[in-house]
Amino acid sequence: MSSDPELISNAPIFKGISDKDRTALLGCLKTYTRAYRKGEFILIEQDHVQDVGIVLSGTVHMLKEDVWGRRTLLDYMGPGEIFGETFALRNEQASHVSFLAAADTKVLFLPLDHVLTPCKNQCPFHTALSRNFFLLMGEKNLRLMEKIEISAKGSLREKILSYLSIQAQKQGSKYIKIPLNRTEMASYLHANRSAMTRELSEMQAEGLIEFDGNTFVIK
Repeated sequence: MSSDPELISNAPIFKGISDKDRTALLGCLKTYTRAYRKGEFILIEQDHVQDVGIVLSGTVHMLKEDVWGRRTLLDYMGPGEIFGETFALRNEQASHVSFLAAADTKVLFLPLDHVLTPCKNQCPFHTALSRNFFLLMGEKNLRLMEKIEISAKGSLREKILSYLSIQAQKQGSKYIKIPLNRTEMASYLHANRSAMTRELSEMQAEGLIEFDGNTFVIK
């Protein structure tokens, strides 16, 4: 995959690491890259997780399925973001969720033991990698707090407004584009799709928002 070196160089986990050092680091860590087609599972619930995934391109959805087979979208990760680290860090190392490629996706996998354990040469770029890894984990924790904030809202309208507000703050504009289609957005908000679509239409009729596909304007 000829584009992988460029995709890897742009990943935040390698921030501050030169091209030469990054090449050496990838070999030292025994990393590997995998490509997934849209709709293909990367990990399924109860899989043994030892590696941290870094999204190079595409989108990864974190899903939870209940005993009746109903899926909920817990989170989604785009290029540069990590996934699977929570389960790789646990002694049990069994995933409690599934990870799905929501689009054609490329993932770089890093064995977590090699990330957390400095090599015998005490290379400075390995220290930089560990620092970047924990910074990315901090960002994931903020995402979890956002999800809790949305889920805590009492009504569907409040959940929608909370989600759109967070996206507007991230994008620094009241004109925003969200990475989810209607079905995915409903799952993320723990809502019925028809009810959410109806609520969106009512909010637009009331002048609270405007939308066209995945593009929204907050009034």
